Amino acid sequence: MRRNDRAVTDPLEMTDIMSRCEVLHLAIAAQPAPYLLPVNFGMEPDGMTLYIHGAMEGTKYDLLAQNNRVGFEMECTNGLVLDEKSHSCTMNYESVMGWGTVREVTDLDGKLHALDRIMAQYHSEDFFYDPAVAERTRILCLRIQERTGKRRAKILGGKKHA
Repeated sequence: MRRNDRAVTDPLEMTDIMSRCEVLHLAIAAQPAPYLLPVNFGMEPDGMTLYIHGAMEGTKYDLLAQNNRVGFEMECTNGLVLDEKSHSCTMNYESVMGWGTVREVTDLDGKLHALDRIMAQYHSEDFFYDPAVAERTRILCLRIQERTGKRRAKILGGKKHA
């Protein structure tokens, strides 16, 4: 990482950032260029296992059957920072990126667990959903092998701007 002063190295801080993100960008090997797609996700409390849900068929599944190693990125944007004195601007953010391997979750209990984790990402309380949806949904499990975090929180005039 070029800017070590912005590195987030504490695994708990990285997991906290991930818990506040809404979209996971998944990069899958493809030709002539990587296949990049935004997806909803859920995660285990340690932040090292992510779940993704989707339709029963699609390009991502075809590509993952050929190569299940993926990259990912997620970020929380915390606002534009304008500095009128220097006529410049920047962006406050927190992000986590990394890589890992994906496998499909096929057993019903595993799929329901993954759907519970996905719902927990977007709802603070238990959210009821029809468990029958598990039969019509494909679930992917991304096991993170490496991740890094980065944060920028520019302070102007003694206070953080968001």
